[in-house]
Amino acid sequence: MKRPVLVLATAIAPLHAQPPEKTLAAVIGDRAPAAILRAMPDETPPNQRLAGLTFVAGYQVIGQPVPLNAAQSARLAAVARDPAAFDATQFEEHLRPGVIYRFGAGADVVDLLVCFSCDKIAVVPAGADAIASTHHITQATRDALLGLAKELLPGDEAIQELPRIRSAHAVPPPPAPVPKDAPKPGSGAGN
Repeated sequence: MKRPVLVLATAIAPLHAQPPEKTLAAVIGDRAPAAILRAMPDETPPNQRLAGLTFVAGYQVIGQPVPLNAAQSARLAAVARDPAAFDATQFEEHLRPGVIYRFGAGADVVDLLVCFSCDKIAVVPAGADAIASTHHITQATRDALLGLAKELLPGDEAIQELPRIRSAHAVPPPPAPVPKDAPKPGSGAGN
């Protein structure tokens, strides 16, 4: 009887010997939080996208990055490196991020795409253009990330209107901000 148990234990051992998934703190490394970017889902196939547009893992960046000051950067770093900030790692097919927190600079950036409608963040590691992992954020983490987004994007009505506690039902991502000088429908501008 001991022999089959030993064979089974030997067959299962390699499965447990695999290295654990990298933590978010390990992926970020020593990169400092640098900016927040406004994002929106975009269904346009890569070969049909207009030149000059910026995309992170298929999500369009709109507007210009807003740099973080030293205090804001320290607050975001503390949240991102806290293992208790995230409940679980899971795959999310319907992520709809409204903001992206960027860590690092140049080609060595790590992006955290934040979806306030499903309370998840997706990690896009340096040098990649695809999501590597998705994590559920706790309510305290949502408070910190949303509070910082509202502080950094005070003129963005959609971000300002996001509720402190997400809806029990999925809601659409915040709409893209409309510039104050944009023509209004029916105003005859651009005709």
